[in-house]
Amino acid sequence: MTSNPLLQLAAPLRQQTADLLRAAIVAMEFKPGERLIETRLCERFDVSRTVVREVLRHLEAEGIVEMIPRRGPRVAILTEKDIRDLYELRGVLEGLIGQLFAVRATPAQCDQLLELTEKINNSLENLAVGERTQLKDSYYHVLLTGADNEAVNRALRGIHSRTELLRAYTLNLPGRAIQSVSEIKVITDAAAVKRDPLAAREACEKHVQAAYNAAKGSFHVINQLHEE
Repeated sequence: MTSNPLLQLAAPLRQQTADLLRAAIVAMEFKPGERLIETRLCERFDVSRTVVREVLRHLEAEGIVEMIPRRGPRVAILTEKDIRDLYELRGVLEGLIGQLFAVRATPAQCDQLLELTEKINNSLENLAVGERTQLKDSYYHVLLTGADNEAVNRALRGIHSRTELLRAYTLNLPGRAIQSVSEIKVITDAAAVKRDPLAAREACEKHVQAAYNAAKGSFHVINQLHEE
């Protein structure tokens, strides 16, 4: 059976558009609660309405877009309870990831985690928030790969997509970036150097708890954006 070249091209185009729209939402180019008008998205990303609708359904499944009856799609608005629920689950899952990495990661993956930790530490003075975020994403990718549990990986991807809406604000809170780097160093030491599963789990849980405390602090800032 021959494959359809048009179908082969469609999936990457949808993924690229989804990535671009997600990044625009995280960068607050679209504010919480703002309507996402299909025609404008088609023009912005130079894609068909069919692609835009598929992308919106995909981002709705991730929880960063909401479909409002008779009004259409809008950027999701996280409530305080949403934030609490997300971080409670994230803490459990990331704790497990840290524990599994300490047990299962290869020496090469441990070296990668150490290298990225050093880069994240150096980024405090040299890089903008967006670039630091990319390094943190790379760090998580290595952590998840080393843990070697695809079910947890999939679950965390969905949670990270939603908490991404808060990250730009939490990293800009006074002292949070420095504190975050310190927490990452503890995780890396426990998981990649000492290979201590329980210490790695505890370090990951503490990191998520600190991120939750920062998210609560940024919640009211985001709420004000929605009300403007």
